Amino acid sequence: MTTIARALAPLLLATLGGCALSDAMHHRQEGEVVGQRLLTAGFHAIPADTPEKKAHLETMPKLLFSSVVRDGQRRYLLADPYSCHCLYVGDEAAYDRYTEIEIGRELSASERAEARQEAAVVAVDREQRFLGPYDRDVVFPTGAAR
Repeated sequence: MTTIARALAPLLLATLGGCALSDAMHHRQEGEVVGQRLLTAGFHAIPADTPEKKAHLETMPKLLFSSVVRDGQRRYLLADPYSCHCLYVGDEAAYDRYTEIEIGRELSASERAEARQEAAVVAVDREQRFLGPYDRDVVFPTGAAR
């Protein structure tokens, strides 16, 4: 290994470790937010408090829904090994409420984006009215002509 490679190796390892830590923190924060919405919708958090439950939790898809039918009833499961280290379990009504919460969040995010876009269009229109015939002659402080 060259001297440069030896000098860069710790930096590379630190960078990769930082990415892994950042990814783990992101999953934890995402899991906490999702967990609150699941509880609000009527899911129950079952802690992975035994070695068998912990091992099983690790085999499940992380933060993704699965469903099973037990005693003729469909149950929805979501494994969260990041924040609560638990399995969320809910019936069809809880799942429907959760999807309604998510749809509402998406709609409100979309509505906010549309409002920002409309405000930007209004601002451009206002700017054009303000500058009038001087629009092409104005030089802004950055030096870029508009």
